[in-house]
Amino acid sequence: MAKSQDFAALFERTLDLFRDPGAKGEQKAQFRTLAGLLKSEAVTIAVQDGRLWVNSAVVDGATLLQRLEFHSVKEIAISADPPLSEVFELLRVLAEQPGEEDIASRLRASGTTRVSVRMQTFVFGTPIAPVGAPPPPPVPPPAPPSSKEPTRDEDIPEILRETAAQNIGFSPAAAATRTTSDLIAQLQEKPDGPHVGELLAILGRQLEAAMKANRTTQALMIVAGIVRAEQQVSDASRRRQYSIALKRMYNKALLEAIAEVANHPTDREDSLLVLRRAGEDGVEVLLDLLVAAPTIEERRGIFMALTGMKEGTDQLVHMLGHHQWFVVRNVAELAGELVLEEAVPALAQQLEHDDERVRKAVALALAKIGSSAAAEPLRRALRDKSPEVRIQAALGVGGRRSAPLAMALVVALGEETDDAVGRELILALGRIGSTAAVQALIKFAQPGGRLFGRKPAALRATAVEALRLAATPAAIGTLEGLTDDGDKQVRAAAESALADLKRK
Repeated sequence: MAKSQDFAALFERTLDLFRDPGAKGEQKAQFRTLAGLLKSEAVTIAVQDGRLWVNSAVVDGATLLQRLEFHSVKEIAISADPPLSEVFELLRVLAEQPGEEDIASRLRASGTTRVSVRMQTFVFGTPIAPVGAPPPPPVPPPAPPSSKEPTRDEDIPEILRETAAQNIGFSPAAAATRTTSDLIAQLQEKPDGPHVGELLAILGRQLEAAMKANRTTQALMIVAGIVRAEQQVSDASRRRQYSIALKRMYNKALLEAIAEVANHPTDREDSLLVLRRAGEDGVEVLLDLLVAAPTIEERRGIFMALTGMKEGTDQLVHMLGHHQWFVVRNVAELAGELVLEEAVPALAQQLEHDDERVRKAVALALAKIGSSAAAEPLRRALRDKSPEVRIQAALGVGGRRSAPLAMALVVALGEETDDAVGRELILALGRIGSTAAVQALIKFAQPGGRLFGRKPAALRATAVEALRLAATPAAIGTLEGLTDDGDKQVRAAAESALADLKRK
């Protein structure tokens, strides 16, 4: 054992850090050092005649002395190589304010056997010599606890879990002090080993504590680790053991918590694994979250989890027939964002929805999907009675993927009476940029007849902007020709478009 004074200083410093919630890093280091000193020899800390004793020597330690007197502690006897959980519990109760129960009673209630405490009015452990006599020799270590002694169910603090010794044979008491990652690693290394039952029980208690403390990352680590270990097991009886343990762990609160992080890049793989293992219950939780999700970003993340699950896409498409308008709108927006071609037939059925907000979302979704199957329902959307719906249909079109929609837009332009909608249809042709779309734009950009059929300058200028978006050789050649156009607005638009393309 180090010198008594050195031990007193270390114990005092560690206790001070336990009272400082912001000193977690230094607290861990000090606790590890203290645990290392206690492995080799027992130690007794006593208060006698207003002085602090460690073993047989009087030491300096005003703060520690004050703390012991504050709790009415007269002696602490720590056996050699005590369980780290008991040392941790001692420091924890010393760091807290005195309560209705004294420290000796609290330690005894927690199952502590290798750390004994004597109070001023209650003896728990070895008696102390009369005042004035030298302190007693170190207390011999009590017999190790029986293997039948139940392990504690409380949450294992991080500092204790990180410090726990791991170089001894398996025992439930020792395993209960280990980190979640260590237990999962052991379980996956030997998924059908002899201690699987004990490991699953300890992980179950850690999961319960993690959920109570809202530590979703730890909860996810536990369940995902167990599911992966289960996948390695072929023995039917052993698989039933895993199945029973997981059945106890799975509940709606767990699934909702995991679903919330399913779109986090670092958590996605484990989340999907856990949710898939939940089957229909996992799909149900995700669908509930999807209905309530307030933003498209959140809905996208939930959908990514659904598409990774069996029947997830089918369930989502089915929700397009939901009786609540905002659910249909949310799902329609999501189907468009993710270019979900399987949703086209169900989207088409909602083009007759009474709520304009739903029809706007459906029109936008069909345009974003942009497949040949979406062309016919998009034509219907472009004839909707609401200009806002027609504008949404145009706004969603873009990219070579939407090439099948070009002729539908051209036809719609011939029928459109709203200038704002017409402008968006022309720009949509520019975003498509296919041969057919560009040819249509070239015609729109031309001035027309000298007396009859002459096109408005604003319409032609919009076609010029669309040609800039297309940026194909034919589009650029047309823009170059329009720099000599007789209309000043068209000439300026063509020159600006060419200058912009040159910069790019």
